[in-house]
Formats: sequence, C-alpha cells, structure tokens
Amino acid sequence: MEALNALIESLERNVRPATKPVGVKLAKSGEAPPKKAKSPRATFGKRFAVCQGMTLARTFEWTMVFTADDHACPFGSIFMGHITPEGLLAGSVSDYYQEDPEVGKLMESTYPRHSEGEYDQVWLAPLTRCDFTPDLVAVYGTPTQIVTLTHGANFGVGSGVKSQSTGRFGCSAWLAGVLKSGECTYLVPGPGERMFAGTQDHEMSFIIPKSEFKRVAEGLDYVRSKGAFRYPILNMGLMSEPAMPANYLALFGERDK
Repeated sequence: MEALNALIESLERNVRPATKPVGVKLAKSGEAPPKKAKSPRATFGKRFAVCQGMTLARTFEWTMVFTADDHACPFGSIFMGHITPEGLLAGSVSDYYQEDPEVGKLMESTYPRHSEGEYDQVWLAPLTRCDFTPDLVAVYGTPTQIVTLTHGANFGVGSGVKSQSTGRFGCSAWLAGVLKSGECTYLVPGPGERMFAGTQDHEMSFIIPKSEFKRVAEGLDYVRSKGAFRYPILNMGLMSEPAMPANYLALFGERDK
C-alpha cells in the first residue's frame, strides 16, 4: 500500500482532479467484497452500466460492486468475460459506426476482454475510501490534467504513453486492457459513458496499473520540481503589458505623450 499512498498524495499535489481518483479491482470467485459496498441489484433494485458505477465512485464517493447480474449494459459484461462475445464479434451492432460489415467485425475485435469465467466481480472505490488493494487507478480530468499525468507516466520511460480509441467502449480499457498490458493509457470517453454516466464534455481519463503506481507518483513530483511545467498552468501573459485602446490611454493625459 506504500506505493498507492504515494500515488494518492502525488495526484492531489500535482494533478488536483475535480472528482476522486478511483481504485478498480477485478475480483475472482470467492473474494468477499468490501462490507459497505453498494451494488445495483442488491442496493437499488435495478441494473446499472458499469460506467455509471465509475461516476458514482468518483462523484458520490461510493464503493460500487458489479456482479454478473448487475450489468445493464452488455458490453461491460462481455469485457468482464461474463457473457459470450460472439454477437459483438459478429458485428451485430457495428453498423452504427461502420458501413462495411467486415470493417465492423474488425473494429469489434479490437476491444480487450477477459476470458469467460476469469473474473467474478469488479469493485470500484474512491481512493480515499478504498478498503482493498486496487489493480489499477482511474483518474478523470481536463486535457491539461491528462497531459500532467502523461508526463508522470513517461518519467523513466521516454517513449511516451500509448492510447488506442475507436471512440467507443472506453470501459474495455479499465476493465481489461490495462490489466493485460500493464501499461498506463489515456482515454477519450465514448458516447455511452457520456450519455448514461454523465461524463462531461471536457473530461478525459487516465488509467494507471498497480505496477506503475510508484513510478507515476515519482514522475509527477519530479516534473513539478523542475519548474518548467506544473498544474495549474501558470499564465505567463500576466507579466506582459496589455495593449489598450488609444482612447483608454488618453485618460492618462500627458504621461504617455
């Protein structure tokens, strides 16, 4: 937990996200969820999309648990390995975005997913109230905050942070992709997350796997310590003399003649 605590402190110091960073754990069968966790069916008597659970965790600061029976959206279930991906891979819903069926099938094959039965539940909790060791952390922020996180993640690497997007199914990255790759990534949340989960127009997200907690924390602190870039951004225009209309300057009288 030392690396996680370092990350929590570094995020608050260097990124200052408006909503809480969220710890995500993919739990196997037999693992007991946190005692105070809420789940869509048991707590609310309805099913939610897993992206709604993410927003509830980062804004309401609730710990959310999704079992196979809690998903309202089939895609989260597919990426978790709770239901078969055959319908998706056949291109049954790809024609919303692709005219060519073969291109549609290719697109649907790009989303990372777990094997059926590999994981039983997904747990989501704000880091400040996280009663479990997360497999990864999701941070939502403005593009500038995501740039800050990219600097931190590139510290000690140099080759940059990879991101791949079709403009859909961002949840596949934090449900499966980052856990499989072990690498940080940044995401442009897609239409489902914005329509159903209330993700704002200005928001992007950044996903950090457990293996990278320590290095990202150190990278954020290092870049800030050097002084060339830090968040919030310093407006260097504040040290420039503003250009005023001539009739404004005339009010100074003889001073500027």
